[in-house]
Amino acid sequence: MSAAADAYDRPPYRTPDAPARASGPGAWALDVLLPWRLARRVYGPFHILRFSASDAVGPVGEAADPLIERLLLPRALLGLGVLFLLIRLFTGAGVVEPLGEAFSDSVLMLATGPVALLLACAPLIALARPGTRGTVARLCLRPLLTALLTAAFCGLFVAWALHGYDYAPDQTAWLVLAVLFGPWLTVFFGSVLYLIHRNAFSAGGHPLVRPLASVPLVWLTAIAHSVLIDAVEAYPGSHPTPSYYVALFAGPVAVTGTAVAEIVLLRRRHGVGFRGPLPDWRPPQPRLSPIPAPLVERLRTDVAHGLSHHWPRYVDRDGVIWAVTPAVHAGQRVVWPYVPTFTERTRPAVWAEVEAAAGPLRPR
Repeated sequence: MSAAADAYDRPPYRTPDAPARASGPGAWALDVLLPWRLARRVYGPFHILRFSASDAVGPVGEAADPLIERLLLPRALLGLGVLFLLIRLFTGAGVVEPLGEAFSDSVLMLATGPVALLLACAPLIALARPGTRGTVARLCLRPLLTALLTAAFCGLFVAWALHGYDYAPDQTAWLVLAVLFGPWLTVFFGSVLYLIHRNAFSAGGHPLVRPLASVPLVWLTAIAHSVLIDAVEAYPGSHPTPSYYVALFAGPVAVTGTAVAEIVLLRRRHGVGFRGPLPDWRPPQPRLSPIPAPLVERLRTDVAHGLSHHWPRYVDRDGVIWAVTPAVHAGQRVVWPYVPTFTERTRPAVWAEVEAAAGPLRPR
């Protein structure tokens, strides 16, 4: 394997093993019983790998980064049409009509998923450095297959919805089915929609698939909404108002902004480029605010006297051990690095700054 391909054997292309979780038939049975677990197994986690070993979520296609994590919830809500609903409500559209349009957009989004994945994956494979296109293609395979299977199930659902109403079933049977499966399907469908907008089918794939796929996903959905729904039903033969265009395209514009921000963060903080891992990339130098000297000396004395034996210990991504001290500075707990000498990167600092610079911190 070439050196360029070897670079894909590090985060964020290859993630560390996830905390142990149940497996086997029992785990699958539990996943089928709990709809959000089944959605998480297929479409990726509800949040990035957290900072404790007890967090039972699977790995995703990038290193855990608190800044990137903060982008994903707003992106998911914007993709789900929260901004669209708010604007339509404030412009007098009522409640029922925007909710119906949001449901229609969800079906359109599921159908446009494969196209969005192709638009995201094809440039990554084409731009990959020589000798790495096979590796990049494998990283794009699972997201693309997930999107294709989702579109297939969406097509089956639409076909059933169009032709299933010709049959008049027994009302009692329908009531029993609705009571038994209605809540499960509602939770599962809602979880799937949220995870698709959050992860963009990218679980287990190339770290750039998510931001690149999320943009065409929302734009294709908005355009399909305008062409297939509003042009036929809502505004036949008329001209939509300016508020309609604001409501329809405000969400895609905002999602595009979050995608650009994620691409920049992946490049600067993780060395991820469109052609592959950036050569000679080094993590950005941390910016750790100095802790007052008297507090540092007091903690140094505690360490020398063995008082740090019971302090909880964590390990950063570079293998440095940090102990959570009882001291508090600027409203946060101070962590102490176990290193021979302090440097700009490894010196006593508050928890949040250490995680931002060298995190995530995992229990040792």
